[in-house]
Amino acid sequence: MENTNKLSLFERNFQETTIPGLSSMHAAARAYLNTQDFPTTRVERFKYTRLTKLANGITPDSTHIDLAHLKKHQICADAIAVFIGNGKLILPTEELPKGLHIESIENSDQLPQTNTKDVFAAMNVLYAHTGVRISVEKNVVLEHPVEIVHVCSGAYAGYTRHAISVAENAQAKFVMTYASDACLDAFSHVHTTIEVGANAHVSMEKVQLESSALFSFVDEEVFQGQQSVFQINTMTLDGKLVRNDLHIQVQGEHAETHLNGMYMLNGQQHVANYTTVDHQVPNCESHELYKGIMDDKSVAVFNGKVFVRKDAQKTNAYQSNANVLISEDASVNSKPELEIYADDVKCSHGSTTGQLDDDAIFYLRARGLSEKSAKQLMLTAFMSDVLEKISVPAVKAKVFKTINERFNWELEL
Repeated sequence: MENTNKLSLFERNFQETTIPGLSSMHAAARAYLNTQDFPTTRVERFKYTRLTKLANGITPDSTHIDLAHLKKHQICADAIAVFIGNGKLILPTEELPKGLHIESIENSDQLPQTNTKDVFAAMNVLYAHTGVRISVEKNVVLEHPVEIVHVCSGAYAGYTRHAISVAENAQAKFVMTYASDACLDAFSHVHTTIEVGANAHVSMEKVQLESSALFSFVDEEVFQGQQSVFQINTMTLDGKLVRNDLHIQVQGEHAETHLNGMYMLNGQQHVANYTTVDHQVPNCESHELYKGIMDDKSVAVFNGKVFVRKDAQKTNAYQSNANVLISEDASVNSKPELEIYADDVKCSHGSTTGQLDDDAIFYLRARGLSEKSAKQLMLTAFMSDVLEKISVPAVKAKVFKTINERFNWELEL
């Protein structure tokens, strides 16, 4: 019997996927959705996120975005660029470096099996129609980053799915750019699987610059092989409601994982970061650092989980979330968690939320700085250890430029 709840009404906005590699996951996704309704704050994973307007107000009406306009949102001029505008994929036309393969995900008969974390992840399995599959062959070192530029416009609503695979001993950098232009109430859900082979090095810069009318959900599911290194830097600088859900499965010994995030919010923005690092084998380490600055009536949510399985001895796992509120009306909900089943590990987590130190501001003003300059100096120092982890110069320049424009700062590289 077909459900008639809000979830099934929301589902009617989307058509079933034609991606063959998702078919093996359809039954589980449908079975899960048949037991659910549209998430409310009574659901633990959405406890601090109200989605009533999304449930009631999406009427998809996609418009075409031409390539020239999409290119305006590209951050790295030297990148191998893939564009997705309102669900339409444009692949690179230039010759690709040897050992790099890029194709539409619609050509993929097999895709990695993923977890059903919530109703949106399940719907992505059933309703994704576009995306890219990228593979980097064994021993290949890419000289330039690969940038995937996502742009939403008008009343777009849709699901996108990517699959990235970096083989043994290979090295690659990826830039995930999320932008929007002239959006009405719109919705985007992007799911990316990333397979990191043995001894491979993968870094990902994620820059979120979407509008105040877009509900943006972004999932990454990462599978790490032995002695691999994976780093992701998530920079959230705009957006109405942004939700990042990152799940790392550490499957090979001596792997190294780095998760970094920075979010600067104002107005009534809402940003939620949910992270899970699942240590399944011994002798691995993970480092997690997220920092936020909230102004006006903005809201931030951080929920970070670290699992250490019974056999994952000699694990080192560190997790930290720190926030500064520069308005009495801003708020943050932070919940770092450790779940440890091994007894020979080094694990720690911490969370701090506070305001700028009035004594420090007074000290700086006594030495000739204006109040604005003093606060900016302190906030820059606060987030500098996250910003310095950005590995692509063009991305760092874009982040600094955006901060200066949106928050009237004078931040310098």
